[in-house]
Amino acid sequence: MIKILLLSTMLFAAREHGAHVHGAGKVSVAFDGKNGKIELHVPAEAIMGFEHQAKTKADKQKKEKALAKLEEKIAEMIVLDPALKCAIKKDIFEVNQQDSHAEIEAEFNVTCATPVAGSTITFNFTKQFSRLKKVQVDVLADGVQKSLQVQKNGDSVELK
Repeated sequence: MIKILLLSTMLFAAREHGAHVHGAGKVSVAFDGKNGKIELHVPAEAIMGFEHQAKTKADKQKKEKALAKLEEKIAEMIVLDPALKCAIKKDIFEVNQQDSHAEIEAEFNVTCATPVAGSTITFNFTKQFSRLKKVQVDVLADGVQKSLQVQKNGDSVELK
């Protein structure tokens, strides 16, 4: 477990703060054997449809519905090989509001029946959130390090 925390810390330490680009996000995936972590950083507009502080009842409902959808659909957005029998569970959800901009930071713990090394991860971000057009993905899994920019559903990375 310590090793996965170190991997996660290394991978996520480069997180950018400040201005963000609407429609663009960043996903970091780190695995140590069967255990992993997914971290997602996206402008709130891409998930909720707005970035202002949710003050009205309608905005609060829209925010809650969007965050619930993100939690529910993460395994369809980041698709691990079904043979691995992985479970993805929400760890942390934060909406960081700064003036008229907001960013969603979400972390998920992943537990698989077998190690992910040698498998493929497929990404389907716009299938669930059409405003999420470009996602920088960084993956570190058992000594394999890959990086790609996902711009369409079905883009994938092989962990070989």
